[in-house]
Amino acid sequence: MQNGKRNYHHGNLKETLIRTSLEMISEHGIQGFSVAKVAKKAGVAISAPYRHFPNRESLLAETGIVFLTELTSRMRSAATEAGHDRIERVASVAGAYVQYALEHNVSFQLFAAARESQLAAFHERSREMIQFLFTLTQEAVPEATWNELLELMEALLALVQGFADMFHEGYFSQLNLTKEQITKRSAVAAKMLISGWNSCKKDEGKPL
Repeated sequence: MQNGKRNYHHGNLKETLIRTSLEMISEHGIQGFSVAKVAKKAGVAISAPYRHFPNRESLLAETGIVFLTELTSRMRSAATEAGHDRIERVASVAGAYVQYALEHNVSFQLFAAARESQLAAFHERSREMIQFLFTLTQEAVPEATWNELLELMEALLALVQGFADMFHEGYFSQLNLTKEQITKRSAVAAKMLISGWNSCKKDEGKPL
């Protein structure tokens, strides 16, 4: 980069703008995000992004696709590295989700904004991530019904995104926790959620 300008090959402007958007969100969050600011940071004319993105929402949606793709890849790797213990796999994936969210400043606002775009590719990536998490949950609690699995998966999503949002709101800074410590806490919380559910189901089968 020279004189604040980014070097990109002809035809790579779209990718450059998406990567610049990722950097901007990582540094400052989604608040104040605009096409004009992305263009300025990328070192191109303010009008340049509109060759590929008709509005702010479409740029956010394309950025969200990259987030989801990278996030799901990170989650899959975590599950593989965790080995064969089903509950450990869930815990590792939860930690991977939170770690990625903290590194890239991913708040639920990004997903909400991207979803509003109705971009088919974003919804496809979203379904892939949800399906992976659902399958992982099903492996951890194979005796659960369909509705119970949905509730557990929703609880897991709420748990990990809750950790991410609490971090973005500055809650953990009051406790002087590092990102690594927050990630570990989220993994432990996910393990407690699954183990607690299994324990409750076993208790339900015991005679009073």
